[in-house]
Amino acid sequence: MRHSGQLTQEERRQRRERARGKAAPKDRRTSSAPEGEVDIPRATEQALLNPTDMAPDNADPGMGYIFEHTRGRKCLVFANSREEAEAVCSMLRSYCENRHEPDRFLIHHGNLSASLRETAEELMRDEEQAQTTVTTSTLELGIDIGRLERAFQIDAPFTVSSFLQRMGRTGRRDLPPEMWFVMREEEPEPRTMMPETIPWKLLQGIALVQLYREEKWVEPPELDRLPYSLLYHQTMSTLASTGELTPAELTQRVLTLSYFHRVSADDYRVLLRHLIKIDHIQVTEGGGLIVGLAGERIINNFKFYAVFQENEEFTVRSESAELGTIVNPPPPGERIAIAGHCWIVEEVDWKRHTVFATQVKGRVPAYFGDCPGDINTHVLERMRQALTEHAAYPYLMGNARARLAQARHTAEISGAGTKPLINLGGDTWVLFPWLGSYAFLALERMLKIKCAAELGLRGLDPSRPYFMQFKMKTDEETFFEVLAAEAEKDFDPIDLVYPGEVPYFDRYDEFVPEELVRKGFAEGVLDIEGMKQRVLGWRDHA
Repeated sequence: MRHSGQLTQEERRQRRERARGKAAPKDRRTSSAPEGEVDIPRATEQALLNPTDMAPDNADPGMGYIFEHTRGRKCLVFANSREEAEAVCSMLRSYCENRHEPDRFLIHHGNLSASLRETAEELMRDEEQAQTTVTTSTLELGIDIGRLERAFQIDAPFTVSSFLQRMGRTGRRDLPPEMWFVMREEEPEPRTMMPETIPWKLLQGIALVQLYREEKWVEPPELDRLPYSLLYHQTMSTLASTGELTPAELTQRVLTLSYFHRVSADDYRVLLRHLIKIDHIQVTEGGGLIVGLAGERIINNFKFYAVFQENEEFTVRSESAELGTIVNPPPPGERIAIAGHCWIVEEVDWKRHTVFATQVKGRVPAYFGDCPGDINTHVLERMRQALTEHAAYPYLMGNARARLAQARHTAEISGAGTKPLINLGGDTWVLFPWLGSYAFLALERMLKIKCAAELGLRGLDPSRPYFMQFKMKTDEETFFEVLAAEAEKDFDPIDLVYPGEVPYFDRYDEFVPEELVRKGFAEGVLDIEGMKQRVLGWRDHA
């Protein structure tokens, strides 16, 4: 692994110097303030790099950097998944053991028992303790963990709002906020394809910072989904709290809530009939509705009122061999990386929490759930701007500045920042859509389901939501013509759901009829309109 650089909160030193009663000298070397905006001074790199500990000689550079800059301070280290948090905490603790130091690292995420989470929270609140907690989104906001001096983010979070919430955990009680991004990359192999040499996480981190810095932009609320999982929860909780209701009374109480404005009365009838069939709802002799016996077991569980999806592990098996576990498995036909090999998902058994897979050739980023995240198209567009503009960002440190310059040079030579489709040699192509997660996913599915045969397209290998590689028999002009022709059609969104696929997306989808799960994913999750606009824009500017 290679530590490619880190982002720090650029106002950190200025505010600290003001607190001490002296002005901070300006460092103009890498200023990128827009015209008319006051330059924000950057702390000297030497001051930031001064370690308070020494990592073992063979330490991972990124983890070693965190280890060396957390001793004697109260810090949070944010990871983007539970698995990553566990791996990071284990590695940092091993460094303590190697250095014969007391363990100073804690772990906090949603899959831990309440007692372990509470222990970590108590230690963080203790003013006498200088502990560092490795966590996920569970400590973004809400829980009081006392005075914090510094936050680290491994790679980049998925959203501007998450970045702001995580940075906001520091800087309390008259301390300046500090947010350090630590970006890590694998050393590229000699024959690595061009798209894989671009530091996507570094660009993503820059985009998140710049969008807030330049526009004060955060992701808008998503109000146009078809929230059938939440509809189930609201239906059951309403019956649990009120007792017997007629179907008309229940419909009036639930469907009039603003969040369900896209749910039709017909869809609600489909849901109610299904819940009666599986005994989550029971019909009384008088025709009223009450909670059924199977439903009682659900609503009486203390976890019922938490409507967010939990990370539940799925065992991955190939024939008789157990390969390991993942969370939030991808649908059949998708690929995963586990046990050092690439596998294609054949079947997902949701009841037994088992994934059946077959080994295939190739490589794919490890899939442990939460990988693509929910990244907005505006973030991807700002990433493209960061790749093509010549601006410098004062919060970047040396390695990150060098890595960005290298990526910009690659993009300028290849056209990666300006041309959506690039030939990588022979019949191998790469597409840079610069679309958010769910518009990217819609485009990927349209290519596979509606365009592949006409284009002679095969081996589509997506790195969501950054790029997708594939082999194709036609030329660039034909590619854009075929995509535009499909985008102009008024096709049913359900066409982009694979046959037999039931894409469980939210916590209670397993209790929702399959037809509604498929509809909710196709019409409420996939950003088909955003995808179509981008595709038609390619044709118009070709």
